[in-house]
Amino acid sequence: MATLEPTRHTLSDGQGAFTIRAATPDDAPAMLDAARDAFRTSPFLLTSPDEFTMTESEEREFVAGILAHPRQLMLIAEEAGRVLGMLDMRQISIRRKARHRVLLGMSVREAFRGRGVGTALMSRGVHWARAHPDLSLITLEVYAANTRAITLYKRFGFLPKGTLPGGLVHDDGSAWDQVEMYLRV
Repeated sequence: MATLEPTRHTLSDGQGAFTIRAATPDDAPAMLDAARDAFRTSPFLLTSPDEFTMTESEEREFVAGILAHPRQLMLIAEEAGRVLGMLDMRQISIRRKARHRVLLGMSVREAFRGRGVGTALMSRGVHWARAHPDLSLITLEVYAANTRAITLYKRFGFLPKGTLPGGLVHDDGSAWDQVEMYLRV
């Protein structure tokens, strides 16, 4: 992972500020807390709250693995040790023919959604990918019903690749369409 200097940002409502920086293994407890909040409060994430069983030790290893990989990124938005949101870009294949691609994932605590945290994370992540000599494609998958996220991704230039009807099925049996998007960097 490339070294990124921390950057300071103001919430879009002017009610506070936060820092975007690369995650470290020491952020594991705060990252787990933020992930649990996101999984508990958003119907638009792949992981259900009861499925998220990662321990602090496992999270530390996960972050360390991303840090050790030259084509992967893990960013956090934090204030006073509290993680407000996270963004990761992970290489999904070690094969030479596909190593130019990363898969983007992002989550933001419920209290900070719509307040500029996701925009700041996306800006830093896309900038990092564009500056990376080995990367040329960012992909992501998003619920078709998550119009706020899709609008954000389109603002950064992501294009829809296609929709997978019923690509996600919730425990109640409801089927949700999934949109695949990409950005050439």
